[in-house]
Amino acid sequence: MTSEENDLINQIRSEDAELKSRENALSRLGEILEESFILDLLPSKAIIQALDKIAASRVAPASVRGKAKVLVLTYKI
Repeated sequence: MTSEENDLINQIRSEDAELKSRENALSRLGEILEESFILDLLPSKAIIQALDKIAASRVAPASVRGKAKVLVLTYKI
């Protein structure tokens, strides 16, 4: 996992971050997964696992959980 991906995951998990910044970080992770898919690379297991945990979290806002779940379902192999 790159430092950018790690920072984005930490930003999504942060309860102090605003909802909009968490959604933007989630969108960027989606772009990273899409780039990997287009280049025919396997998605990062660390990203998929982190998104899976966020999707199952009861602390994260519903919109963030929903988007995380969609990304996991789309890119999980």
